[in-house]
Amino acid sequence: MPTVIIQKGRDIPLKGRASAELKALPLPSECIFPFLDFAPRQFRLLIKEGDKVLVGSPIAEDREHPGLVLVSPVSGAVKHVNRGDKRALLSITLSTDGQQTPVQHQKFSPESLIALSREAVMEQLLKGGVWPFLRQRPFSRTANPLNTPKSIFVRAMNTDPLAPDLDVILNGVEREFQAGLDVLKRLTPGNVYLCFDAKAKARALTGASHVESVAFSGPHPAGNVGTHIHHCDPVGKGDVVWFMEAQDVVRAGRLFLDGVFYPSRIIAVTGEGASLRSHVKTVLGASVAYVLGDKKDDALRYISGSVLSGSDVGYDGGVGLFDAQVTVIPAGGARKFFGWLMPMFKDYSFSRTVASALAPQRDVSLDTEVHGGLRAVVVNDLYDELNAIDVMTYFLIKAIYGHQIEEMIRLGILECAPEDFALATFACPSKVDVGAVIQRGLDMIEKEG
Repeated sequence: MPTVIIQKGRDIPLKGRASAELKALPLPSECIFPFLDFAPRQFRLLIKEGDKVLVGSPIAEDREHPGLVLVSPVSGAVKHVNRGDKRALLSITLSTDGQQTPVQHQKFSPESLIALSREAVMEQLLKGGVWPFLRQRPFSRTANPLNTPKSIFVRAMNTDPLAPDLDVILNGVEREFQAGLDVLKRLTPGNVYLCFDAKAKARALTGASHVESVAFSGPHPAGNVGTHIHHCDPVGKGDVVWFMEAQDVVRAGRLFLDGVFYPSRIIAVTGEGASLRSHVKTVLGASVAYVLGDKKDDALRYISGSVLSGSDVGYDGGVGLFDAQVTVIPAGGARKFFGWLMPMFKDYSFSRTVASALAPQRDVSLDTEVHGGLRAVVVNDLYDELNAIDVMTYFLIKAIYGHQIEEMIRLGILECAPEDFALATFACPSKVDVGAVIQRGLDMIEKEG
């Protein structure tokens, strides 16, 4: 088994890591199904307010690809449909009945999975509601059923600040995880790459078969799927690569073995603003408030995902369907008298221009303050030192600002996603949201076709 050692990047020692304890939460009274997680795909509703649903009942269908459905994670009723501008679907609130009665699909034995046809696997994944959890590069969108990927990646590690522990998440689900890997193997003529931390101990990872196992070590972004793809099977012009999170591979395995949609999600509750920091097991679409169990505090920022690439969903928002982490940190806002003149003994920075660089802190407290205004981007090598993908970030940004599509592609933008540049955004002396610029370039290319 090869080990890829990542030299570039940086780990942020943020306070508030979750313990290895796993707590099972009772079923919430309602959950929020967010459609924005699948943007820019457009869906048409298959239900209306007041309709009854089961676990796995189709609630919306992709307008461009009929048969690609999103399904309910709970049994109960449709409480509210939330729409935005031009009646765009934002979310659906589902009330639960406490029964979790599932829609039943065909069951398969573990031995039969490796011999299934690609068409049979696709049909089960589409009908069973697991297909939307399969995404593709370039563009990091839901995988197009009409494409055949040259390879598939399973991300079984996470190096984001306060990231969930995959050893905790994959404990006791070895059978289902292997079944999910066997299913994915039927979707590509190429390899299925299982990428995990070199220090991982979970038997689901170390004992996996029928895949190319690759261990990664090093600082963040060693755990990003973009890093894995770049070092194992890079994306070029005309290429398509699919990827899936480890928890969703378990979901796929259970769909085939048990014949039902598995709605559970293990989430790490992290950050110094969370009172009970542990791993919790709940259902997809559970609200941040329910997962935390804390009272709302306006001085805190509630993030679905990590501080680098997550979304500010607020206390009443739902946890993203692709997120396995909730982070609560101070919102900041307090101004410091002559802050720029102070030696900054306690302020964390990647720069060595502050006094705290003389004695790096093990655990630091960070808020959401930008600490400066937007300035002109100057030539620097900082971006590339924090990025594990071999692209010249500064020149790529320049090509995006200049709308030079061919130059963007030549510089490797098809390999990229905003999350790959989250560290660059955090450390940028010009206060530029580098990830947002990269997304602008990807949107430009996708629109041009």
